[in-house]
Amino acid sequence: MQVDDGHGHGPDAPLNLIVEIKGYWRKDAKEKKSTMGTDWIPGVNHLGTHGRWAFAEFGDVYEMQDDFAEKVQAGFEKMLKGVSS
Repeated sequence: MQVDDGHGHGPDAPLNLIVEIKGYWRKDAKEKKSTMGTDWIPGVNHLGTHGRWAFAEFGDVYEMQDDFAEKVQAGFEKMLKGVSS
């Protein structure tokens, strides 16, 4: 899914958001999340030739809206820290 994340990149640079909704957590779920968060997302973003990417994982469909809002807020705060450091 592509979203305008409100970080001033404009419609020509949407955020490509990979969303995974988990109903059941298999053994490999932790590894997959770690690989996405520490390897794939930072790697593709550093490369800079395939747009901007992020990953979000949700488990409970009834709590997804609140969880998504929390992830967006945490990402925004992380971005602000990076700018002010």
